[in-house]
Amino acid sequence: MREPHEGSLLTDLMDIGPAPTMGRELVVIVVNIAIIGLLFAIIGSNPVFWILVAALAVYAGIRFVIGLRGWNREEAQR
Repeated sequence: MREPHEGSLLTDLMDIGPAPTMGRELVVIVVNIAIIGLLFAIIGSNPVFWILVAALAVYAGIRFVIGLRGWNREEAQR
C-alpha cells in the first residue's frame, strides 16, 4: 500500500527532486529514456536534440545521486 507522501508515477516524473525509493526513480529514468526515443522518432537527429538529451542525462544523474544519499540513510535506519 502506498504511503500518502509517495504520490504516483506522474508526480515522480514532474517532481524536481528524486522519487521516494530507488526503484521508483529507476522507473522514472526508464520512462524518460522512452520519451527521448519518441522525441528522436519525431524530431530526428539534430544538434538541438542532442543538447536536450545531454541536459536530461545530467539532470537524471543529479537526481539519482541526491536520492542515493537519502535512500542509503533510510536503509541504515531499518
